[in-house]
Amino acid sequence: MTSLLSASGIRKSFGGIVALNDVTLEVQKSKITALIGPNGAGKTTLFNVLTGFDTSDSGEITFDGERSDHLAAWKIAQLGVVRTFQTPVGFPTMSVWENLVVAGSNTKWNTPVAAVFQRARARQEEKRISAKAAELLDDLGLASLIDSRLEELSAGDRKLVEFARQLMCEPRLLLLDEPAAGVNPEHMNRLSDLIRQIHDSGIGVLVIDHNLSFVLEVADYVYVLANGEVISEGTPAQVSEDPTVRSVYLGVS
Repeated sequence: MTSLLSASGIRKSFGGIVALNDVTLEVQKSKITALIGPNGAGKTTLFNVLTGFDTSDSGEITFDGERSDHLAAWKIAQLGVVRTFQTPVGFPTMSVWENLVVAGSNTKWNTPVAAVFQRARARQEEKRISAKAAELLDDLGLASLIDSRLEELSAGDRKLVEFARQLMCEPRLLLLDEPAAGVNPEHMNRLSDLIRQIHDSGIGVLVIDHNLSFVLEVADYVYVLANGEVISEGTPAQVSEDPTVRSVYLGVS
């Protein structure tokens, strides 16, 4: 089966420190893929390389069969590769609702020409964006925070808003960097269910997270990264029973 995203032989160094060494992985549209590993394993560096925020020293990345490793981050995002960050971004003084609507807005409807000659289409698009934002807030249990400023939210709720912001961009592939970190445990099942719903709707998903039980429960295929190298890959059951993973990641001999 053709991969939605493929990375082959990725190497990245910062001075004398090798962050990624010959990393190869594939994300198939049919599977929720996860990347796990201890602190300093290179997970976020790999995300940065895949999304154009960093450039690899060597290796090749393709998205939907086309080379993407030479593209700027904004061009990769335009292809449909969208990511979240460990520290949520957004507009701190704007409301949750405003953050989502801005993320979902298409600039072609925000021009003077559209305002004058395509007013009906612009209104229709505004209604569609509003309906999508309301649905996401409800799915994530954030409807009561709709008018709250982003800076007023807890760390976990900001993470969920960040998640929703990226979904407003209607991605083809969503990369989630520590989505469960700081999330209220009572929202964890809701988060897992939403990730599955996103995947079932046809969006590819690649997740990294330190919450091992969350990752193994939500993922179909898992890569394990340690010291910048892939040390294991397979189904959650295969990875969790791998002696190398248990030793390096879990500290179990």
